Amino acid sequence: NACEGLGDFKQALEYHKKHLSIAKEAGDRDGEGGAYGNLGNACEGLGDFKQALEYHKKHLSIAKEVGDRAREKRAYSGLGDACEGLGDFKQALEYYKKHLSIAREVGDRAGEGCAYRRLGNASVVLGDLKQAFEYYKKHLSIAKEVGDRDGEGRTYCGLGNAYSRLGDLKQALEYHKKHLSIAKEVGDRAGGGLAYTALGNVYLNVRNFRKATEYLTHSLSIAKESGNRNSEKDCYSVLGEIRHDLGDLKGSFYYYLQGLKTAEETGTKDGVLCCRLGTFYKRRGDLKTSKEYYKQHLDIAKESGDKYG
Repeated sequence: NACEGLGDFKQALEYHKKHLSIAKEAGDRDGEGGAYGNLGNACEGLGDFKQALEYHKKHLSIAKEVGDRAREKRAYSGLGDACEGLGDFKQALEYYKKHLSIAREVGDRAGEGCAYRRLGNASVVLGDLKQAFEYYKKHLSIAKEVGDRDGEGRTYCGLGNAYSRLGDLKQALEYHKKHLSIAKEVGDRAGGGLAYTALGNVYLNVRNFRKATEYLTHSLSIAKESGNRNSEKDCYSVLGEIRHDLGDLKGSFYYYLQGLKTAEETGTKDGVLCCRLGTFYKRRGDLKTSKEYYKQHLDIAKESGDKYG
């Protein structure tokens, strides 16, 4: 878990596998379940959401078997995160609601707050911004109450994304800067990478390509260093968009292909990348290929329930 906090998910994966082996050998079902949960978290950090989903399902099964409600709550949270990574936000929402229900039942205020934040994130993508703001407000209150600075920062990230959806880029920028500041304060490399990516996206939207490239390059470096393939994919996607807007079609195509390759390697679907490739081919005059990518984008958006897609 210390390795995950430092963003070293590859090393974390190895330690959790050793833990799983020892737990199985000792017949420790509770420890085995915990190891599966940790393996799921590490896989998410590496962008391998399909494998993460399998680990979290095993964790949930053992938690129910041994009657451990706290671990069951944690498993639902992990399942929701994995579903988000796979683009299934409707299912993620259901898992997060189960997480919230158990957190309230066992009196876990910190867990309750985390559930609200995750529910807010899923609600943003599903287009229910009013509900998202309510969830974020509840989480911020709890995060400050329990002294969860890392969680507070990540809610600022969610709020930044929500304001971006509303087109209020000035407010989005402020929240993402708050997130970055807290991520640096608490030593959260993964959170810092998220903040750099989000800031890069906002600067792209206000046409500040120099700033956008600067932030995205930082984020890409962190993603490669930690082995976070999903974040790496997102960086390639936005860097491709920047090169495209600057008229550098060769450069944009390179980044888009790198992003698509990373998505395929991790078994994830990326509607945004498909949309950007559709625009690329349209600009080149290849309307047939452009239409194919736009259709893929539409299918992914419908499948995930992304109203803004």
